[in-house]
Amino acid sequence: MLSMRENKEKIYSSGILLSIVLIFFDAYEIFSIPISWIGMALLALLTLFEFKTMFSKNQKQILFYILLIILIPQLFFLYFFQADNSEIIYLILRIFNIVSFALVLMFSVNYFKGVNITSFIKNSKYVIYIFSSLTLYIFAAQIYDLFEPYRNRSNTNYFHHSEQSIFWLSEPHRAMGTFREPVLLITFLLPLVLIYLYKNNEKIYFISFFSGIALGLSRSNYLKIFCLVILIYTLINYFLTKEIKKQLFVFVLTALAFSTFGVLECNLNQDSVECLEYEEDINKIINRDSVIDSNDLDESVVDIGNDRLNVLRYFLTSLNDVRPTSFLEINTDLQKYSSVEINEEMYFSNRTLPKYLLERYSTKNFGTGNYSLTEYGINFQNLFVFYTKALGILFPLLLFLFSMHFLTKQKINLETSFFLLFILFFFIGPVEEVNSYYGLIIGLTYNLFINKEFVNEKI
Repeated sequence: MLSMRENKEKIYSSGILLSIVLIFFDAYEIFSIPISWIGMALLALLTLFEFKTMFSKNQKQILFYILLIILIPQLFFLYFFQADNSEIIYLILRIFNIVSFALVLMFSVNYFKGVNITSFIKNSKYVIYIFSSLTLYIFAAQIYDLFEPYRNRSNTNYFHHSEQSIFWLSEPHRAMGTFREPVLLITFLLPLVLIYLYKNNEKIYFISFFSGIALGLSRSNYLKIFCLVILIYTLINYFLTKEIKKQLFVFVLTALAFSTFGVLECNLNQDSVECLEYEEDINKIINRDSVIDSNDLDESVVDIGNDRLNVLRYFLTSLNDVRPTSFLEINTDLQKYSSVEINEEMYFSNRTLPKYLLERYSTKNFGTGNYSLTEYGINFQNLFVFYTKALGILFPLLLFLFSMHFLTKQKINLETSFFLLFILFFFIGPVEEVNSYYGLIIGLTYNLFINKEFVNEKI
């Protein structure tokens, strides 16, 4: 019969795996609630059972003061400005992400020891196989109009209510799996793959090929950059230790190879639903037998894009005013910055065109302009910029202090360097906030590469 402690550990293990599975269903929602949010909440809920043992008295006080610093600008905004229900929910979710990140991070550091960490890495193999398989199936299903669950969650680009893009006319098709965007597939699945391949000692290369193909087909520059970094890391490790992580090496080469492999959906299935909508443009592609330039396409099918670079430009122009503020205010400021040109275009257009254009198409993508910028909220898609604008100089200062503490306390070697790569991976990713999943992975990698005395090496 299992002891109470063993039963609790089994519940935690099952709860963590279930949470990850739910988080990975990012493209779907139930009753307007994203399934990934349910997974994040479940992961945070698990930590409450261990809250008393996770923190010392001093750590609880530090967490309280940090939370208070975050709350003051939000409470100030709510007191002086009238917020509607959606804005209040938005603020609550932002605060929940920060709190859940801290809780799960501490839980992860305390939980992943010995048998628990060994069991998680072994179980992560099944998560990798399942979602790599789903990624490859959905990739084919979107090309050949096979069954795919309805993707009912809003996209992550500029437009708050935009539909998910599953069709690329001017470039090869991209794998996105159960996520809203290809880059999110990389953000959430790649860390699990890297951890498993780095720490697993079984000489099985199929999982390296399989996951490498699935992630490589995303054609994500985010993936390419980190694969090159990991490749350099692997080669340095070989020259220093004369050992090579063969599974990791095979994965990186496979992912890089397939990230350069591209197929046009309309060359494979000219009668697909999406291709039939752009028959004239498809004929251009077929006649030229290549990907056509965006200049050759109708304005309606050109991807406006460039939003992440716009965030960086906005941040650089606002460095003279870095102060704590409400999460809602920084989104409004970014929207104002991004819509300057389109507001000017609307002004001049409506001085010369009939008045119905202003009324009928007030927020539509009409003509040469991106009119949705005047209506829908904008995503920062940059964690450092988002928190620096929200918390002011305090955020980069805390990062600097933590970095100095880490560098002075830890010996910099290949293991600690690999851990720092994971931190960098999350910071330059497209997700603008920390969350409970980030806390889980960072805590796990901390024990794997820093607190190695807790790790059973025979994984």
